[in-house]
Amino acid sequence: MEPCIIVKKRVPCNSHWLFHLAPESINFFEQATEVCDATIRYVADHLDEVGGAFLPKNRWCPWASRLVREVQPAMEQQAGE
Repeated sequence: MEPCIIVKKRVPCNSHWLFHLAPESINFFEQATEVCDATIRYVADHLDEVGGAFLPKNRWCPWASRLVREVQPAMEQQAGE
């Protein structure tokens, strides 16, 4: 599987970070290469370097990631309130 792709843009569902993952690139992986591993804090602190030698092509595969919950689209959230 391919690593996720970092998009250097803030989105409402993740507003405390200055980046998000391209939705079509999100997947679950069992193995990843060390070249694309970094913590979310390290990515945030070095966002200006993403896409160069650090996380080439904006590809990120955080080894320590885990699924916490699913984010519902805004339309579904409003309907359920």
